[in-house]
Amino acid sequence: MTDDFTCFFKCACLSFLAGALSSISPYIKHYEVLSYDREDLHRKHLRARRATKLQAVTLELDFTAFHRSFHLLLRPDSEAFYKEFTVIGENGPESVELSHLYSGTLEGEHGSACHGSVLHGQFEGSIHTENGTYHIEPFDRYTSSPTDHHSIIYHEDDLGKCFHVKKSGTNKMQHQSEAEVSRVRRTVNESKTSCLLHLHTDHLYYKRFKTVEAVVAQVASYLRAVNDIFDKVDFDGIKLINFKVKSLRVMTREDTNDPLTPLYIGPEKLLSLFSEQNWGNFCLSYLLTNRDYSGVLGLAWEGKTSNWGGICSQHTIFRDGQRSSLNTGLITIQNYGQFLPPRHIQLTMAHELGHSLGSPHDEGSNCGDLGSSGGKGRYLMFPQATDEVRENNDKFSPCSIKHISKILKQKKDNCFVVSDQPICGNHIVEEGEECDVGQNSTDLCCYSAAEPVGVQCHLKPGKVCSPRQGLCCGKNCEFKPAGQMCHEETDCQEVTECSGLSPVCPEPHAKENLTICSQGTRICLNGVCAESVCVKHDLQQCDCPGDNMKEKCHMCCQQPDNPKTCASTTSSVLSRYFQGTSLPLVGGAPCAGNRGYCDKFHMCRLLDADGPIARLKNAFLHFDEFDDVAEWMKVTFSILSFFYMQQLLKSSLFIFIFMKPLWSFQQMNRHRDDFNRNRCILARIPYPTLLNSYG
Repeated sequence: MTDDFTCFFKCACLSFLAGALSSISPYIKHYEVLSYDREDLHRKHLRARRATKLQAVTLELDFTAFHRSFHLLLRPDSEAFYKEFTVIGENGPESVELSHLYSGTLEGEHGSACHGSVLHGQFEGSIHTENGTYHIEPFDRYTSSPTDHHSIIYHEDDLGKCFHVKKSGTNKMQHQSEAEVSRVRRTVNESKTSCLLHLHTDHLYYKRFKTVEAVVAQVASYLRAVNDIFDKVDFDGIKLINFKVKSLRVMTREDTNDPLTPLYIGPEKLLSLFSEQNWGNFCLSYLLTNRDYSGVLGLAWEGKTSNWGGICSQHTIFRDGQRSSLNTGLITIQNYGQFLPPRHIQLTMAHELGHSLGSPHDEGSNCGDLGSSGGKGRYLMFPQATDEVRENNDKFSPCSIKHISKILKQKKDNCFVVSDQPICGNHIVEEGEECDVGQNSTDLCCYSAAEPVGVQCHLKPGKVCSPRQGLCCGKNCEFKPAGQMCHEETDCQEVTECSGLSPVCPEPHAKENLTICSQGTRICLNGVCAESVCVKHDLQQCDCPGDNMKEKCHMCCQQPDNPKTCASTTSSVLSRYFQGTSLPLVGGAPCAGNRGYCDKFHMCRLLDADGPIARLKNAFLHFDEFDDVAEWMKVTFSILSFFYMQQLLKSSLFIFIFMKPLWSFQQMNRHRDDFNRNRCILARIPYPTLLNSYG
């Protein structure tokens, strides 16, 4: 009660002090208004939408606020959605435009980035600058009063948090096999970095934003912010983790037959009902709603290494016989009758996804004091929030990273997929990138993936190129001079030289087809040492006849589809083509009908004929002393059986005499421990992790 009253008093004071500066929301302490030409921006958007990918048009937006000018350079960007993204409406899958989604930079401002959407000539989104982040929203989302201004802009420092997140219940249920699973070391597939989501927006959420396009824009802003948090974290060697929306269900009207429809359903019950559906085809499934839960902003099952919660969990029958998918969570956009600013929703989603990936709250003696000093604020998973926006608010603590790393190593490869979007940090220069040096922040030419969005994987000021762009860029970040070799001559390709105008080494020119390669045994086709030299003379390569293992590693040719004509290049039959020249096959080439390989002395070695395994087998078993393998096994088994039976009798007698009292005492303790453990397990029921807010 005291906390509630204190926070209420603080909110009331905040609203009063803000006065005319901010009466639209207790969460926004100060804002300014925008009134740029919406019709002009809408025309620019239509022109950008009509442009092809190769003719991408930059959408420009200029306005002034907070004693400075903003010049946004925007390009279409739908990377928050999977390549096979679908929107599911009331009557099934629907086509939806993603051309209203944008990202870009501020002109002339190093390190800047912006992302958002353009609907009806209005930009909504975030602008990241060296002096902090600005957020832009439609004015009519906060007031129905007529106004000359269509948008508001506010700084992240003016976002008030008139609530605190208190300690909440977590899913402590441990399946018996979980401890066993955690001991198994697995090889992680580094290319699987994307967790595919299903998002379900109910009719109350839709009512807030009014159109499917606006709902898509909100979802894109959430995912962009969440990915900015996750993909910078090194989860014990697992990097570039990101989330993409694979399907989006939009409920545009109230459906009385839908169990999720009734307004007065508590958050735990709502998540339970949502979890009854089978979401096993997705990494995670989240429900977005617009319900006032008097402090509860989010709810999610905590990730476990088994199938009992979080990412990759499947539809499972639980003790009550009910089937549920525990790879679920929910988020509401309302708190105590007030709509939350997008940034609060973004952090709530990141917090809940942290739970889904296995992180509990930062609390207790080991993690509870993290971030309490140094002025950087609390970490993302801390169960209490303050009014200030601090550096650590959107970062995971070392404790959270440790928990999430464990779950990712055990479960990620079960449902994560290879990303279909360019990924800054994977050392591959992809579309939209100028260079890619991974996490190497010391590179002289290129900004690493650790830099701010909009700068990462781009050239540093004054640098012409990066060696990551190609072989014709020097370590001094400039093009290598024209004529400098960048590709050596090979059997089938000419030498290649830099042009002096590009970091990329030109494609090498192929030598003339039928040029001899691979020590005279093959010929070049289109720059590749591809076919047997026999093909040059309209013949086929064949397995040399006879039993001589040396001759098996010579080049032999035959008339097409006529094995009887197979002969060595040294033979008189083929003398008109090869003039009696012996052409030994290169080391490693197959021989003896693919039953062996040619060694470096051009001798055909049959597989397992005289290899180390065969030599060991022959030396140890001495099969020649037995009539057959079965006889050897019978004799060996009899000898070993007698020996082991003798040792077993000795061991049993020792245990019976000396260990019986100790065994009885241990059994008594074990029965007692089993009883206590079973009693504890039965007493534990799964509760999802909540993000509570009181204000």
